[in-house]
Amino acid sequence: MDHKSTFIKRFGDLVALLRFEPGNDAAQDLALTASVAAVTDLPVEVEAGVEWSVIPAEFPLKSRLLARHIDALRIAAGAEAHELLALARALSHDFTPIPSTLRIQAESVPLLAASGQGMSGTDIEDHFEINSLASEVRLAERRHWEERRQSPRMRWAGVERRRASDRRHTGERRLQLIADQRSAANELHGTLGQSVRTHSWDAALYAAQALVRITPRVPSDERRTFAIRVRRAIPRRSLEAFLDLAERDPVTREPVTAVVRYIGLDAADVVIERLRQGDAIGVRGYYYDVLSGIPDSYPLVTPLLRGREAHEARHAVALLGRIGRAEGVAELEPLIGHRDERIRTAAVRALGEIHRGPSAEALRGALHSHDARTRAAAADAIAVWRGGALAILLVGALETERDRDVWHAHVAALGRVGSADACTALTNVALRPRKFMRRGGYNTWQRLSAVTALGYSTTSLARAALGHVARDAEGVVRFAADRLIQAEAAQGG
Repeated sequence: MDHKSTFIKRFGDLVALLRFEPGNDAAQDLALTASVAAVTDLPVEVEAGVEWSVIPAEFPLKSRLLARHIDALRIAAGAEAHELLALARALSHDFTPIPSTLRIQAESVPLLAASGQGMSGTDIEDHFEINSLASEVRLAERRHWEERRQSPRMRWAGVERRRASDRRHTGERRLQLIADQRSAANELHGTLGQSVRTHSWDAALYAAQALVRITPRVPSDERRTFAIRVRRAIPRRSLEAFLDLAERDPVTREPVTAVVRYIGLDAADVVIERLRQGDAIGVRGYYYDVLSGIPDSYPLVTPLLRGREAHEARHAVALLGRIGRAEGVAELEPLIGHRDERIRTAAVRALGEIHRGPSAEALRGALHSHDARTRAAAADAIAVWRGGALAILLVGALETERDRDVWHAHVAALGRVGSADACTALTNVALRPRKFMRRGGYNTWQRLSAVTALGYSTTSLARAALGHVARDAEGVVRFAADRLIQAEAAQGG
């Protein structure tokens, strides 16, 4: 691969990572390093090619160049990393200005008829004079309504267009729109079928996405037949190819998600089969998001709980929490005592995500488990479940919990809830130092943990509680509360 192809591939990957995976620093560093190496000795000129109608798979950078109205990029030899990174960040956004330096030049798509650009003063006067005369001529020659040209479309001759109640279905404009829509759908079906036969999966994906977007505009009495036809046009091998595209290129994940959710259970079965094959590292979260948008996939997920491999049960637990159906509580509650720690804690967190189910008793039991990690997971789940409706359980556990990590998890969960009871409990912890000859109270690290939890909370009750601690506490606790208040004030200013 020559240096230009290498630059296009790796720099396109960098732009895609900055746009869709901004937290993936390691992959961004690798893509940036490879891009800098490609232009170390030789310059590169990348042309977007605005006349292209289909974005080729080997040029993912094209879509961002066209979206930002860039016709060509000229990268001089020796371009530095910070220059390429600034250019990539600008291309990954929709409105950030494209930077230009001595080594990097971005040529925009030329605009037509830029008023006054490149004209002298006399030319501008002549220009406006000609425009004024042309306007007068247009006004003088403007035809009356009865003299205007008729539309090439045939006008409806029947009496149905006069009916008020069903004008939408029988009016000539509606009929013409439906005819145009059918024509466009037939053309897309032809493109989809041809692309599937030739294994042109990029073109097939975008044709399928266009058909999905057309569906809501199809007349209601034809919509079911239309949807069946679209589903039949996308066989299982096409779904496999679409998922392969989504695994390789994050840019294609949005259209793949739309198509998979549109297909429904047949597509969900393909995704679940991929999850059965292993942990699916790197795309596991994406598959979870896809299946969470297909609530009817619940019967396909529950058999994974009884799979022979441990990763199958972990996938099922995570999916039951994402789908959020109340029936999932009965499936997850027995797993709180599972011998595998990862399944046990995942089941507890999934219970916290099922807000419509009877998860309260299961979370209460997990909070009193003999396993410390299960109790910590229960604190996290309680902070999420129904907006912290069970936060009072964490308040009571502060007095009895002896494990340092679990106690910290309880305090952090109360800070995320941020309710009146939670803030009152954290304030009491911060203001009750442990002293000699007096029972109760909390040591310094516990009191500082409570202050930190109040500082991370975003509710007004937490800010008021933090101010209370800053006024009434002493020593390092008061200092910590003051610093958090000052930091918040500086950030707000």
